[in-house]
Amino acid sequence: MRTRKTVARAVATGACAAGLVAALQGQAWAATVSIEASGGGGSAQFNGDTNTFRACDTAADGWGIEARLRFPAADNKPDLVVDTRGHAATYCTPWKGGLTEGKSYRMFVTPVVGDVRGQSIYIDVRA
Repeated sequence: MRTRKTVARAVATGACAAGLVAALQGQAWAATVSIEASGGGGSAQFNGDTNTFRACDTAADGWGIEARLRFPAADNKPDLVVDTRGHAATYCTPWKGGLTEGKSYRMFVTPVVGDVRGQSIYIDVRA
């Protein structure tokens, strides 16, 4: 009897989780999402309301921040890139966009100094 209840709970929980994933899959981002560069020092930000992104350098450590937005492979488009190279710390690039509503993109943030690149971190976002 107890095993049957446990199995029923597990099945119900799995069904709810699957329903939640399916329900959220088609929704666009409705706010600004930010990911920090490895080691800190800045971030990449994605604005779901305007379908734009930017890079922000927040530390005077000699490193800049590069934000890169990768299009879906089927689009066959080059990445969109913005960076803070050549600017003093506490600088954010202008918002850059031109993204298609309803598509998913991969946004990377990478610390950079000249041609040297630090470790990239990414998050998937949806316009």
